[in-house]
Amino acid sequence: MKNIANTIPSTLTASFLYPSPSDAALKLAFVDKDINSVQAPAAILDSAVIRRNCRLMLEAAHKLGVNFRAHVKTHKTTQITKLQVGRDSKSVKLVASTISEIENLLPWLLECKAEGKEVSVLYGVPFSHSSIPRLAALSRTLGPGTIGLFVDHPLHIKILDQIDEQTWPGRISVFVIIDVGHHREGVSAHSKQLADIAYALSSSDRTHLAGLYTHMGQSKGVNSPDEALKSMSTELEGLQEGAIEFLKCAGAQQSKDPKGANKIVLSLGATPTVTAVQNLFDNTEGAQRYRVMIDQINQSFAVELHAGVYMVLDMEQLATRARPSVSPTDPTKSLLSFSDLGMRTLVEVVSLYPDRSERPEALIAAGSIVLGREPCKSYPGWGVVSPWPAAHGPHYDPETSRAGWIVGRVSQEHGVLTWEGSKDKIRELEVGQKLLIWPNHACIAGVNFGWYLVVDSDTPEPDKIVDVWTRWRGW
Repeated sequence: MKNIANTIPSTLTASFLYPSPSDAALKLAFVDKDINSVQAPAAILDSAVIRRNCRLMLEAAHKLGVNFRAHVKTHKTTQITKLQVGRDSKSVKLVASTISEIENLLPWLLECKAEGKEVSVLYGVPFSHSSIPRLAALSRTLGPGTIGLFVDHPLHIKILDQIDEQTWPGRISVFVIIDVGHHREGVSAHSKQLADIAYALSSSDRTHLAGLYTHMGQSKGVNSPDEALKSMSTELEGLQEGAIEFLKCAGAQQSKDPKGANKIVLSLGATPTVTAVQNLFDNTEGAQRYRVMIDQINQSFAVELHAGVYMVLDMEQLATRARPSVSPTDPTKSLLSFSDLGMRTLVEVVSLYPDRSERPEALIAAGSIVLGREPCKSYPGWGVVSPWPAAHGPHYDPETSRAGWIVGRVSQEHGVLTWEGSKDKIRELEVGQKLLIWPNHACIAGVNFGWYLVVDSDTPEPDKIVDVWTRWRGW
């Protein structure tokens, strides 16, 4: 195979293929307005909630003595990426699901490099042939070792070995994906395929193993902090097994010396399992046992946590109960409740149907292309109507009341609100009324919006738009 990095032009970046309105124009159009005055549908972010969720995650990783790698796929904005990394961080560790995300972050990443910060960005899916030119261009701009690739087949190594030094400077950092039961991508720790990857890497002169990576996507099925922590331990132990098997196959050419500067990274995570580590600072026997396990593995390998949707959360994450709703040591500190959801979708009621079925219904001009079509295990709907414009008040809660408006049915452009529970205290709706909905899956609910309208609930005017954050598009 010839130099595959030259098979397509690398100049067609996301900013060229998917242009966005200017930030200045968007701010001029929206800032200082009340969200009730803008056209629906719109994606609303609460920066106060996002700041809090990001801070809690960084604090937990710091207390555990492990690194944290932020996934940017949920929000696709520079502003939230900065919050995920933290202002005082000496390193910038990210995962991106599209090349567009990395290209849009490039100006800020170059600023970080100029400030002397370590930059490491993983392209979060096994690479395709056609993706290499743009990834190589990013590597040339950011420098050797900054762009890492996922591999889970020996052919991936052979393909990378054909990329010359001029196209991709330095050795190409790779992370081997270990499958710990999700069966999305990756290989099992004791598989022949992992051994074949190890042999290919040991003889490669263009790649080097930076780490092993896994995603515990099935952790959405957990129902308690204990289950979430058990899933976390399964991830970490699976990665450790994979690393040990890899070292055996590669002839232990990669050092496990705890004093070594280049320990193999074990990167684990999904929001339920990673946020569950915030439970490890309670003085319980279980918490201590998990902390000891992390400390022990961290002696031989570099343990790293990664997560994406944790900074806004959603109905799916509430359903995991991966953390208690409030801190056991501080009842005023919310951890995983409706007040920790940082994204809501603004919709408008366009018609009412009080008598056409057993339950009152209403129509909103927002269907699956706005809210997504991913179910949530805790209730039979596609979104929950919040009590807004009231700051607090009764609403449908899968854990308690089960009375309130939910998005009961969706088609492409239409969403049907259905009243659940007793009709004794029904919240009456009006045509033209704006509502805010908590979506099931925030990653999907943001896809068709070009920007977010940002409010700040820590201010006296929580419905006032204080900023507009452009959302990157494309692949």
